[in-house]
Amino acid sequence: MPVRFIRAAVFAVSLSSLAVAAPAIAKKETLSALQVQEMQSHEVEATKEITFSSVMSVLQDSGYRINSADKDTGLITATASTASKTTWLPFVGFGRSKKTPVVSAYIEQYGPAMTKIRLNFVMVKASANTYGSNEDEEPILDPSVYRDTFEKIDQAVFIRSAAQTPAPASASTTATATN
Repeated sequence: MPVRFIRAAVFAVSLSSLAVAAPAIAKKETLSALQVQEMQSHEVEATKEITFSSVMSVLQDSGYRINSADKDTGLITATASTASKTTWLPFVGFGRSKKTPVVSAYIEQYGPAMTKIRLNFVMVKASANTYGSNEDEEPILDPSVYRDTFEKIDQAVFIRSAAQTPAPASASTTATATN
């Protein structure tokens, strides 16, 4: 067999295997709007004030800088600190690029002691070169990001709620007061 024929056969087999594997690799799982909402939402047994302060604290502890916060509306926006890097593209030249995580939170009261939190994490991709700048957003749909954040918020709510609960009167204080 000529070498060219063997090379052509190997090339054809490798192309056919790529064609079969490519759809499986390139196919991303898409979530419905309801699935995204479920992943991004969490209910807490606490007042809006305690929950709002807990969300603010968790975001700051996680390295986010609070851009805006309004307790009345329940809205918080925050940006994580990141560093840009120098890039080089042919025919364009040098530029800068940066990926920055951004989060928005919405906290609403459901009853006297029930609050709902909705978080939305996105990755902002910004780039700039001599021809201008570009900014794109990509939603972060990793359930572990939301699960971990809600666990931290639950811990902060628990600590704040325990700190605001009045201490029960001791038995000796109660006995003295009745005598």
